[in-house]
Amino acid sequence: MNVKIRDQIKILLLQKGILMKELVSEMGKRLNKKYSSENLSNKLRNETITYKEILLMADILGYKINFSDKEN
Repeated sequence: MNVKIRDQIKILLLQKGILMKELVSEMGKRLNKKYSSENLSNKLRNETITYKEILLMADILGYKINFSDKEN
């Protein structure tokens, strides 16, 4: 299954009842950096988002990212 990161994040936001602008605001606070919804949307659409940003979004949404062996 090849689900785009943008779609995955949208689903997680819906499940948690969090708006994109709330996520963006929290990311900006935690990184001490200016973020906009448009900027984040572009990164997700173009798949140019960094792993650090993905980890931060997961943390804000209450998730953790795990790698698991495909063999198991």
